Amino acid sequence: MTAVQTTRDELSLIKSYLLLTHILKVFENDAKKLESDSPMQASPLYTEMIRGASRCAAVLLSGVRKEFKKRHIRICEVRHTERGVDTDYLCRGLHGTLHIDDEPFRRESDLRMRAYMGLEVAPIVTDSGRQSAPPVRPYSGRPAAGSSSPNPASRPPHTGRYA
Repeated sequence: MTAVQTTRDELSLIKSYLLLTHILKVFENDAKKLESDSPMQASPLYTEMIRGASRCAAVLLSGVRKEFKKRHIRICEVRHTERGVDTDYLCRGLHGTLHIDDEPFRRESDLRMRAYMGLEVAPIVTDSGRQSAPPVRPYSGRPAAGSSSPNPASRPPHTGRYA
């Protein structure tokens, strides 16, 4: 049960904190495994990619912690179970709990890890409805779907070189 006065933005911050701490642990464990296992030719590249994504997540986590201070939010306890993630928190002196089911938590952490590694091109929409990545541009400068400004100099798509 959440505290009565906890806002949607505050819950989104708490969720981001849980995801970012989990992601940092995953990145750190994976980087250590790559460094300790039998060396592959590309191991330093993979490790560098993971470390860069980890730095990105650490910067975001730092911002979340600053917001926690501003909003008087404190995480008391985090429990990872087979059902999901449970946390107890204090928000402006009020106690609350938050549960995130395992499947949505893993799906969201996977999307975020891909974004931090530069693998995801689609925007990620947060709980508060904000986009955390730039929108995708239309391919090859063509107007986006629904745009009514035709370009007379362009050829129709079916008259391409190999059509």
